[in-house]
Amino acid sequence: MDLTTVAGALPPVIASLLGLSGVAAALPAGDTGRRSAYGLAAAASIGMALLAALVLAGAAPVEFSVGSVLGMPLIAVRLDALGAVFVLMLGAVGAAASVYAVGYGAPSTHRSSDEPAARRPEPVLLAYPVFLGSMLLVFGAADAIAFLIAWEAMALSSAVLVVGAQPSPTRARAGYVYLVLTHLATAAIVVAFAVLAGSAGGTALDGFGAAAHGMPDAERSLLFLLLLAGFATKAGAVPLHVWLPRAHPVAPSPVSALMSGVMVKAGIYGLIRFALLALGPGPEWWGFALLALGIASAVLGILYALMEHDLKRLLAFSTIENVGIILLGIGAAMLARTAGLASVAALALAAALLHALNHAAIKGLLFLAAGSVQHAAGTRDLNRLGGLVRVLPLTTLAFGLGAAAMAGVPPLNGFAGEWLTFQALFAVGANTGGGELARSAALVGAGALALAVALALAALVKATGTGFLALPRSEGAANAREAGRPMVAGMAVLALLCVAAGLGAGPLSGVLLGVTSPAFGIALAATPASPAMAGFGGAAYGPLPILGVLALVSGVVWFAGSRGRVVRHAPTWTCGILPELAFEYTSTSYGKLIRLYFGRVLLPEREVQVELHPGTPFPRTVRYRGGARHVIDERVYMPLQRGAVAVAQLARRIQNGSLQLYLAYTVVALVLLLLVARP
Repeated sequence: MDLTTVAGALPPVIASLLGLSGVAAALPAGDTGRRSAYGLAAAASIGMALLAALVLAGAAPVEFSVGSVLGMPLIAVRLDALGAVFVLMLGAVGAAASVYAVGYGAPSTHRSSDEPAARRPEPVLLAYPVFLGSMLLVFGAADAIAFLIAWEAMALSSAVLVVGAQPSPTRARAGYVYLVLTHLATAAIVVAFAVLAGSAGGTALDGFGAAAHGMPDAERSLLFLLLLAGFATKAGAVPLHVWLPRAHPVAPSPVSALMSGVMVKAGIYGLIRFALLALGPGPEWWGFALLALGIASAVLGILYALMEHDLKRLLAFSTIENVGIILLGIGAAMLARTAGLASVAALALAAALLHALNHAAIKGLLFLAAGSVQHAAGTRDLNRLGGLVRVLPLTTLAFGLGAAAMAGVPPLNGFAGEWLTFQALFAVGANTGGGELARSAALVGAGALALAVALALAALVKATGTGFLALPRSEGAANAREAGRPMVAGMAVLALLCVAAGLGAGPLSGVLLGVTSPAFGIALAATPASPAMAGFGGAAYGPLPILGVLALVSGVVWFAGSRGRVVRHAPTWTCGILPELAFEYTSTSYGKLIRLYFGRVLLPEREVQVELHPGTPFPRTVRYRGGARHVIDERVYMPLQRGAVAVAQLARRIQNGSLQLYLAYTVVALVLLLLVARP
C-alpha cells in the first residue's frame, strides 16, 4: 500500500473521530463525556499529524469533500504540501492540548474569574472539535467558498471558546473585540476573493494565480492590500493586533495554546498562499510593507511583553513578536522574488515556515505550562508568584525548556528558524543586482530581528526568574501542587517536539525547502534523509555539532568544578540578613530599565502611593505601580470606537419607530437614486 492510498484513507477516520468528539461533548455525561470528547479530539489530531506527514513524505495531494448541496460538494478539500505544513502543526499542538485538557478540569482550590471551571460540563465544549475541524479545512480548502465557510467556522468556534457559557466582563469584552476585528478582516478577504473569482471565472483557488497575473498593476496592488489587511489581522500583526492580547489570555489554556500556536498561523497561511504565491511578483513596496509589519510586530510585541506582569498576556505579546519574525521571512521572500532571486526567495519562505512550525510547538508548551501555574496557584500575576520550582518541578522544567527554545538558545528548535531568517535577510541585503532601497530594508529588518531576539531573551528570563525562582510571594504560590498526569503528558509531548525539532532542524529545513522551491521554479528533491541545502550558500545549519560542543564544555566545567570539592549547603547570602520577599526582583522592577530606555516608544507611566506612620514623616507602606501605555490602542482604536458609538447613537435617534418617517426616508433615497441614475 503506497503513501497516497494510506493518506487518502485518513480523512474519513479524522472526520468520524471529530464527530464522535462532538457527540460526547453534547451528551450530558458529566466528567466522563468531557474526558471522552477531549480524548477523541486528541486521536483526531494525531490523525491530522499523520496525514500531513504522509503528504510531506511524498504522497500526492489528498482530495475529499465535506457535505453536499444539490449534489455539489459544500467544502472541497485538496491538501497539498504547503497546507500539510500547517496541518502538521495543528495535529501536534491539537493532540497535546487535547490530552492536557483531559486533566485540565480536575478540581483546584484556586480559580480566577477568567479561567473557567472546566470540570463542570459546558455547552461550549461542542465548539472544540468544530474549532479543530475548521482549521483543518482552512488549510486544505480548494475553493474560495469552502475556504470562507471554514474561516468563519474557525472564527465563531474560537470566539465561543474564548467567551464561554458564563463569561466574566473581561472575557465578554475580549470576545467582542475579537469578533469585530475578525469580521472586518473577513470582509476584506471576501472582497479580494470576489474580484479574483470574477476574473478567474470560478471560485476554484487554483485559478486565482492565473487570473491575478492578467490584471492591471493597480488592481493587483489593491488586492494585495485587501489580503494583507484581512490575513494580517488574523495573524495578530501590529497595528492590527489589539484583539490578540485580550482574547488569548482569558481563553482556557488548551484553547490559548491552539489559538496562539496554530490559529494565528491561518493568517500566515493566507498571506503565503494568496498574497505571495497567487498574486505573483509585485512591486518592491509589497515587500517593504511586509517587512514594515514584521519589524513593528517583532519589536513592539516583545517590548510590550517585557512590560507585562500577567504571564499569559506576556506570552500573547510574545506571539505578536514571533508573527513579526515570520513576516520578516515572508517579506524577504517577496523582495527576493521581485529581484529574481529564486533560491533566496525559497530559503526565506522556508525560514518563515520553519519558524511557524517551531513557534507552534514552543508557544503551545508555554501556554499549557502557564495554565498549569494558574490551575495550581490561582493567579497569573508574576508579582504574586515565585518559588514554583520547589512545588511544581515538572511544570517549571517544561516552562524553562519552552522559554529557552523561544529565546533562541541552540540546539533547541527556536534557534533554527531565526538563523535561516537572518541568512535570507542578509542574502537580500547582499544582492548587488537589486535596488538600493530593497537592500537597505532587508538589512534594517535583520537589525530589528537581532533586537527582538535580545529583548525576547530578557522577557523570558523575567517570566522564568520572577515566576518560578526565589521565594513565593503569595499563599497560592506557596501551596501550589503539581499538575495531574494528563496535563504533564500534554506538556511533555510538546517539550519532546521542541527538542526533536531542534536536533532535526537540518533535515526539517530540507523538507521545507522541498515545499517552497517548486513555487519559485527550482527543481529540488528534499527528503528527511537528504536535507538538499546545496545551492543555498551558507544557510545550512547543523545542530548536532553545537550540541556536542555544549555537552563537552558542560562536562569539563562540571568535572573541574566538582572534583575534590566539599558541597556545603547554606542560606542565600544577604549581608547576614535572612532572605525576605522584599529583597526579590519583581516583574515590575525587572522591566524598569527597559521601560525607561524605550520611554519614547512605550510612554511609561507610574503611580506611587505612600502611607506614613501617624504623626511622623516616616513611610509605613509604599505601593508602586509601573506600566506602559499602548499608544496604538489609545490613538487609533479608541477614537474609532468613540466614532462608532457616536454613529450608533445617531442611528438610534433616527430609528424612532415612526412609520411616516421611515416612508420619508424611502422616498428621499428613491429620489436620490433616480437623480444619480438618470442619463
